[in-house]
Amino acid sequence: MNVELYAPIVDFLALYLGSNSEIILCDTEKFLMIKNPSAENYHPGMPLDKTFQTLISHAKSSNLPYHINYRSFSATGEKRRSATLFLGSAKKLEGLLTINTNIQPLTAAQLYLEQLINGEPPYSINKEITQNTPFDTLSLSVAEIISNVLDDAVIRFNSPLDRLNAQEKLSIIREMNERGVFVAKNSIHEVATKLGNSKASIYRYLQQLEKDSPKKSV
Repeated sequence: MNVELYAPIVDFLALYLGSNSEIILCDTEKFLMIKNPSAENYHPGMPLDKTFQTLISHAKSSNLPYHINYRSFSATGEKRRSATLFLGSAKKLEGLLTINTNIQPLTAAQLYLEQLINGEPPYSINKEITQNTPFDTLSLSVAEIISNVLDDAVIRFNSPLDRLNAQEKLSIIREMNERGVFVAKNSIHEVATKLGNSKASIYRYLQQLEKDSPKKSV
């Protein structure tokens, strides 16, 4: 791959997007350029890790020119919004140009704003979750949270949703529960459908979380 051809684009993106965005150029075997690296152990010449190998497999199977707005994690566990441009032709993939933007501070701010707007979720496992809720339908913000958590899970566990094990699904339900997803009407059904489970299974996960949580002192 002609690195000199893409080097000015990598430099341009790194300068324009700033230090919060990691810019990576690679061929199908190794990293070629890394600007604003998210971890010190990333360096040019290093073999591609599992995330990039998965992206290459996706590119070869999908024939798409790019993959936009997927979720990934840095080596230190920070959440990122990512995009990858597949370089080459439809017949031959030459490499990838990837942007990883750290959104960890933004997700924390988003959660804080949601708590300010909606208040703390009045959730109790002993009540019918969808009864007397102020939400008539699954709100857009809750739908976005569900989508984001599931996208993160696919990357974190490196597995499609329908192949996750019980502990992995419990981890997903825990995060959604902490973010107030299950106070919205129809959210149980939405999550169950996306995970390939029954509504009863989601209720059992919530019951397990309630059982495992420390009791608050009166």
